[in-house]
Amino acid sequence: MVAKEMEKFENLEVELQPQRANSEDKDQPKADPDDANAVDAYSVPVGDVLCLCKPTPVRSPGDFSSRLWTWMKDNKTQVLSGITVALAQVPEAVSFSFVAGVSPSVGLQSAWIMGLATSWFGGRPGMVAGSTGAIASVLPTLVADYGIGHMFYAIILAGLIQMVFAFLKLGSVVRIIPHPVMVGFCNGLGVVIGVAQFNIFKVPEDDHDDSSGSHRALAGGSEIGSAFSPFTNDLPWVDATMGLWMTFHIVVTLAVYILFPKISTAIPSSLAGIIVCTVLEHAFVRQIGFETNTVEDLASVKGEFPVPIWFDDQWELPPLSGSVFVEVLPTAITAAAIGLLESLLTLEIIDELTNTKGSSNWEAFGQGLGQFLSGVFGGMGGCTTIGQSLMNIHNGGYTRLSSTAAGLFMLCILLAAYPLINLIPVASLAGVMFVVTYYTIEWSSFKVVLGTFLPKSIREKYSLQTKVNRADVVVMLIVVAMTLVFDLAIGVACGVVVACLVYSWDAGTRMSLQRAVTLDGDAVVYTVSGPVFFGSIKPLIDLFPDVQDDPKKVIILFENAEIYDWSGMVALKKLHERFENAGATSVKFEKLSMESHRMIMKGENLWEEMNVYEHKEIEEDPGVTSHLHTEDRHA
Repeated sequence: MVAKEMEKFENLEVELQPQRANSEDKDQPKADPDDANAVDAYSVPVGDVLCLCKPTPVRSPGDFSSRLWTWMKDNKTQVLSGITVALAQVPEAVSFSFVAGVSPSVGLQSAWIMGLATSWFGGRPGMVAGSTGAIASVLPTLVADYGIGHMFYAIILAGLIQMVFAFLKLGSVVRIIPHPVMVGFCNGLGVVIGVAQFNIFKVPEDDHDDSSGSHRALAGGSEIGSAFSPFTNDLPWVDATMGLWMTFHIVVTLAVYILFPKISTAIPSSLAGIIVCTVLEHAFVRQIGFETNTVEDLASVKGEFPVPIWFDDQWELPPLSGSVFVEVLPTAITAAAIGLLESLLTLEIIDELTNTKGSSNWEAFGQGLGQFLSGVFGGMGGCTTIGQSLMNIHNGGYTRLSSTAAGLFMLCILLAAYPLINLIPVASLAGVMFVVTYYTIEWSSFKVVLGTFLPKSIREKYSLQTKVNRADVVVMLIVVAMTLVFDLAIGVACGVVVACLVYSWDAGTRMSLQRAVTLDGDAVVYTVSGPVFFGSIKPLIDLFPDVQDDPKKVIILFENAEIYDWSGMVALKKLHERFENAGATSVKFEKLSMESHRMIMKGENLWEEMNVYEHKEIEEDPGVTSHLHTEDRHA
């Protein structure tokens, strides 16, 4: 997904500079270089409040109109970018609602609430949030098993978890996610979204209950949460004729998505595809005696301003209890983790493209607040969307006004355009989701897998010079497999754990030792190289097999090593004891880094008998550093 979006906007960084320059020249007040209080708009840190003028009272209606016109002229790029993004969000929000097993109005509700929360409280301007496949893919099982009320509670709890995450300032934790895990996450998510679209070819259940919030096409029990539920549930397939017309709509949507940008870029191509299919459905397909399912056939969208779920009669909510908390907690944790992962990844991408620095903790808070409000007002939650965020930046929407406009326009669509949304064929929405699937999957990773496991002769023959560490590819495949068997959060967690274990094992085998004896044979000097931590303790100890014949004076240098944990300090004590038991009269650990020395000194009562010296405390002794011979050892 990331690679596709980055490729799609590869010239973005170059284009942004002239856009900003033009905006600064034409739209923004110039800072007086002779004014000590002058402020440069683009030198202010991301997220800070900036005002370049001194406000004055409005004198008349004409003055107000003039100011409003000037404001609109200065900010037209931001507003238009927001409107474009909102139009692009509509088909995805409706489609992701079907993935989650809820009414499209729930997805649209989430889109504008998440958008405004991220715009006002997120980590940087220009970021766009809404309903996403990552969150939608973890909700169907909960909705099918317990009802939509449990989903609302899960989203509310997920928001609270994310806000606690922000208050603890854990935003930088995303850096521990290895690249293979991210690739596996994207591939697994793409498969889950793509396979879920085959649910539209199932006959809707007749006993649909609107109060449950589930739409009929995705009903069918707990199996709906599995990645391949369309092929394993008991619902019958639609008849061949309807299936062919639905396939026709999917093909038309894909064709319009590919070809429409060559004709016009006035509206998003995905929206153009939906419009074309809607016209074809009602002006052609139904006129010749056939039909396919529309949004209204599965779950009618109603244009109502949101109220808290406890005061909305359309929802049946379970009473709050300990059992309900236990039932929603796994989904809440999963949604919180996945939302943070995708949002913080998007933040890093936008930071890199714009050469600015956003706040990961504020982004986590904005996401959490959006999730919380989304659940309270009857939404399905969401997170930052990579595609729409890149689209917004590409269109020049680099302020919070652009994402605010997107959220407000999405609300207007929900309140005013719902009759049109009800006419949309669901097959065209599936076509949009197949496009999302294509851009989500990292297709280049397939070449990496082949290049990693195929023999060298075949790689050279077919120019597959894409080999990486096999353990990294295994990690990626584990994430994909766990995502398909369980869910995205478990897949990512398993991938991180396996990647950490692989790194620990690999780093533990990179210990090396150089042994040298002084000219007079009075001392032996060992130079340790490599990380000293729990994974390298045994390899380090094994580098000192026979010490009985060593001189009585022993010096162990750590200038090329670093001690990271308690296990590493215990290893030093074991070495000290081994040399003392062999008859050494002096054992010194010298040239430790400042960090390693400080860590040992904090627990000096545990190592009282050891002589440990920081690098700056040591003065070179020519009698010791003049070596007779040197021997290298490796773990």
